[in-house]
Amino acid sequence: MKDESFINLDAPSLDGNERKYLNECIDTGWVSWQGDFVGRTEKYMREYCGTKHCLTVVNGTYAMVMALQALGIGPGDEVIVPTLTMSASAFPVTSVGGKVVWVDCIKNGFVIDPEHLKSKITNKTKAVVAVHLYGRAVDMNALKQITEPLGIPIIEDVAEGLGASFDGIMAGFSGDISCHSYHNKIVASGEGGAITLNDDTLHEKLIKLRTASPNNYEMDSIALNNRMSNISSAVALAQLERIEHLIEKRRNVARLYDEGLEGINGIKTYPENEKERCVYWRYQIGVLPEFRISKLELISELEKKNISTRTIFSLMSESPAYKNENDPASNYPNSLEATSLALDLPTSPILTDGQVLRVIDAIRELS
Repeated sequence: MKDESFINLDAPSLDGNERKYLNECIDTGWVSWQGDFVGRTEKYMREYCGTKHCLTVVNGTYAMVMALQALGIGPGDEVIVPTLTMSASAFPVTSVGGKVVWVDCIKNGFVIDPEHLKSKITNKTKAVVAVHLYGRAVDMNALKQITEPLGIPIIEDVAEGLGASFDGIMAGFSGDISCHSYHNKIVASGEGGAITLNDDTLHEKLIKLRTASPNNYEMDSIALNNRMSNISSAVALAQLERIEHLIEKRRNVARLYDEGLEGINGIKTYPENEKERCVYWRYQIGVLPEFRISKLELISELEKKNISTRTIFSLMSESPAYKNENDPASNYPNSLEATSLALDLPTSPILTDGQVLRVIDAIRELS
């Protein structure tokens, strides 16, 4: 019998030590940021990303704010950000007074285009945000060949890309500061995040920026309460302990999609190349004009079949907060093409092969 249960766009796998560790938090009374799981999560992240330092933080957005503060970015400073991204990659720049400068993505790859980046650098450029979007890793070597001679730091946004790599370089390893999110991403602890890095001076700055002064006079900079709780860290650690298993489950979903969607007229896939290791926070397809129905109609029809899908991010440069008639979407042709065509399919480590095949069959039926 055909399974008609609803297939969510994403859902976490919580069948490791999550319950055990949460009970330990409750039994010991350590629920705030001072509990043992905070340090254990930081240690695991250091070892996994291969960095010298890790700080857990309240979420990935404030990790970005702290990174910008630690680098001294403020009013008038330009920060280059991909226009194809989530708002949390850009809003932190604006929140510290910086100016966002948009850059295109590579064709058929969703992540920042190093060649377009070159044309966006000015003497006011103070940082570049490299977003490992949808679980696809940025070519950090290509980026650093451009930025390092100019002394421009790179902030890695690893929110959707923990475990991804390009040319053997792990996301979250080589940026000056790398920001992570645990909000139902590759690691799903509800809330929380982390910062990984190798620089001792920046690490000291970030420690101060993570915690507001308890006595109001020891701080020489503005710091909010950016700490991650022991409860969230307990769930995050349980996820990290089996992160490779969770990633392999996602990669298996992607393999099934790659194979099953091949040859459908009007459906475009975005396979990883030989240098990539994609962790597939989300799996995308492009709906071309020759497909029988439009992208939005496909989303609607799949919803009727109890399958949740979603358009990918619209361009941040077109957001009401940033839209500028002198900077039209046509300036970013690869990003514009991606957002015009692509949608997210269900991509979760708890999906069964049968559910993935059901999604594929539904798309074939509508072609």
